Amino acid sequence: MKSIKIKFWGVRGSIPTPGYSTLHYGGNTSCVEVAFKNGPHFILDAGTGIRELGKHLQKLNRPLNSYILLSHFHWDHIQGLPFFRPAFNPKNKFTIIGSDDPAIHLDQIISFQMDPTYFPITIDDMRADISFRSIKEERITLDGVDVQTIYLNHPGYALGFRISYQNSSLIYISDNEPFQQDEETERKKLKSISKEKIEEAFEAYVENKNQNLIEFCEKADLLIHDTQYLEEEYKDKITWGHSPLNFTVELAMRSKVKQLVLFHHDPDHDDAAIDRIEQLSKKILRSHKSRIACRAAKEGMTIEI
Repeated sequence: MKSIKIKFWGVRGSIPTPGYSTLHYGGNTSCVEVAFKNGPHFILDAGTGIRELGKHLQKLNRPLNSYILLSHFHWDHIQGLPFFRPAFNPKNKFTIIGSDDPAIHLDQIISFQMDPTYFPITIDDMRADISFRSIKEERITLDGVDVQTIYLNHPGYALGFRISYQNSSLIYISDNEPFQQDEETERKKLKSISKEKIEEAFEAYVENKNQNLIEFCEKADLLIHDTQYLEEEYKDKITWGHSPLNFTVELAMRSKVKQLVLFHHDPDHDDAAIDRIEQLSKKILRSHKSRIACRAAKEGMTIEI
């Protein structure tokens, strides 16, 4: 094993999509397992993929001490947590990490989805030692692993993670879209300024936001990034919080990452559509003579860096 081992348990966005047309890439929503050589155990997001991960972890028949890092709280990123069997074992310990919402704390957000109105089992029925840690855009250390966060362009308070360990690094950005979509909002804020000044201010705003993201991802060994749309689909989905493939590939190239994984597949995309996104992404990379390795995420896929 190299320094970091990554395994994909859920790669879909928005809603689970079981069925014949999604057999190759899988239909479970976002969940990625990250293991470190002689280090801790991470779980990135708790979509429906965490259910299968939990069944796998149970078979190991040993106490677990894991960090569950939540990018945000839309259903496709937390809906598997009530079905995560290791959380019901008192021998296990989990630290759930994510951003508070301005009106509600992290622990309340997780508890509310298991309110009896929506689900028959409450979080109090989970017998594992479960604690919560709220984070913002910051840098923390978890058992020797460096974790840096950045707020993303997605409805709500969505975080991206840069995880570094023993000179290896991965970026996990599950839900994000180009900052250009904020143009109209910024124009309204600046309505008292001349048209020329508005143009200059908006261009500076967008460039600053995009540059921050490029620097956040810079020279990572692996970038896992939202690639939900074909380029022609995105123009009808602006403000939905997801990226077209051309943006994701450009970010990878400008950030000079070594590997790119296309993630958070659209629920309306069958295996053939995801194949096409992968092929078009590789075509862009070849046209720029880029050596970045690129593939679409699929359930069960493992990468070591």
